[in-house]
Amino acid sequence: AMRRIKSAGKRSPEEALGVLSEMANVGVMPDTQVVTSLIDVFARKGNMAMAMKVFQQMFKEDSYMDPDEVTFKILVDGYGKADPPDWSKISRLLNLMELSYDIKPSTITYNSLIYICSKTKDYSRAYELIDRMNAAGIEPDDYTLKVVHEKKALRSYLRKVFGGTRLNYDPTM
Repeated sequence: AMRRIKSAGKRSPEEALGVLSEMANVGVMPDTQVVTSLIDVFARKGNMAMAMKVFQQMFKEDSYMDPDEVTFKILVDGYGKADPPDWSKISRLLNLMELSYDIKPSTITYNSLIYICSKTKDYSRAYELIDRMNAAGIEPDDYTLKVVHEKKALRSYLRKVFGGTRLNYDPTM
């Protein structure tokens, strides 16, 4: 079902929504991954209003399923693509993630946030995020290193905060 939604979404978001409707019509209940795929279709097309509508409809309080961190990462990425990034909506999403769904941010979320900062040269916010990662005991991974690789200031700060020598990024990976 996920592949069908993603494939249909490449043609049009409405077609992807139709796949979900077809599933419901034949009695197949979507799971978190299927709904997240549909949200991703709308977020990639820049239609955050529809992405949030799907989120709110499918993950409401009486729903049989909950979003996961990937669901929130996709929404963060979508709001991060705005010019400038919509940090107030991103902040509300992160609060919702932690307070309503008890999902703590991991490298998945932090990498997404640092990527947005890197793209928009918002270094002070990136430094704050790196400090938060460290305070939460979340270690950078290969993707974190890839995100900061092109930005010397971020790369240096990450090495300073996390002890430098073990942070070696291989751009051929």
